[in-house]
Amino acid sequence: MENHDYAEIVGKTADAPYLNSLIDEYALATNYSDSGTHPSLPNYLDMISGAPQYGGLIDLDPTQSPFPKTADNLGTQLEAAKIPWRSYQEGMGTACKLSKKSNPDGNYAPKHDPFLYFTDMQTGTPGLCAKNNVDYSQFAADLAAGTYRYMWITPNLTHDGHDPDPSVGGVPSQTLKTSDTWAQTNIDAIMNSAAYKANGVIFVTWDEAEGRSGSGSKDKVAMIVVTPKLKGAKMKSTTAYSHKSYLATVEDLLKLPRLATVTSEPAMSEFFK
Repeated sequence: MENHDYAEIVGKTADAPYLNSLIDEYALATNYSDSGTHPSLPNYLDMISGAPQYGGLIDLDPTQSPFPKTADNLGTQLEAAKIPWRSYQEGMGTACKLSKKSNPDGNYAPKHDPFLYFTDMQTGTPGLCAKNNVDYSQFAADLAAGTYRYMWITPNLTHDGHDPDPSVGGVPSQTLKTSDTWAQTNIDAIMNSAAYKANGVIFVTWDEAEGRSGSGSKDKVAMIVVTPKLKGAKMKSTTAYSHKSYLATVEDLLKLPRLATVTSEPAMSEFFK
């Protein structure tokens, strides 16, 4: 999800009843931070490589300097380990779309698919990018087939909370409500799948905080963990986690070696049986 502080999500049951129902039933990291580099793109890159990869300030397309970057990332690891995976982008349309300009509805942003920003994805094995970075419309069939062990999902710019919902007149206060409704429809479908019921794990988080809530923690975002392998209901952890911890946790769950950028990062293993 996009651009909401921790305090804008947690406890806001009027605007986000579904997301808060997940928090109440499953697990929440109460001290989870973004990368500290802004805007969006460095945070997405941090989540799969353990580093922002550039100085931030503005978002860039995967074809703009200094990209693509030659750096190890989760995609590199998954390919090396032959673990089937995909990144699903709502509104992407054509697979491996590297520019928003070619998107007919304007609701897809390449900056929200971090796998596109690395050399091994853009210029490595022929066809790899189009095979692994696809439109979200393919997700339901892939989930039902149980083909992929790692699945990254980015909703479109309205559903992820980035843009006001035009269907309600673009009222900013509706942004979170729209995200919450989308989350309920799509996360419930995942939870009803055989893949999830076989000890799958769903991580729900936001790219970056924007300091609007006045909570005093400008980089703090919510991280919700939903899984049948949860150690206990209603779990809360005050451990200082971050987007690097997310990467470390995924690596540990999939029995991948840690990237050098996250070797010493705490994984969220305390949540799992």
